[in-house]
Amino acid sequence: MRVRVLLFGDEARRAGRDHVDVDLTDGAVEADVRAAVERACPALAGAIGHVRLARNHAFAGPDEAIRAGDELALIGLVSGG
Repeated sequence: MRVRVLLFGDEARRAGRDHVDVDLTDGAVEADVRAAVERACPALAGAIGHVRLARNHAFAGPDEAIRAGDELALIGLVSGG
């Protein structure tokens, strides 16, 4: 299945775009999404371990299956004061 992973902030800047389209197999989980994003956009390789995956507006668990039509986003580290 083909899914779009939205990028924000530093990840979007590194990638030079606001999304990455990747191909996943049925039953893919968070680690599969991360690996696919790294393959599709090597500029994110150094940052991929420091982001969280959101699925349908909530943080995804590591074993949560990704389905066609899910909205995926990588949420980078943020800080506030």
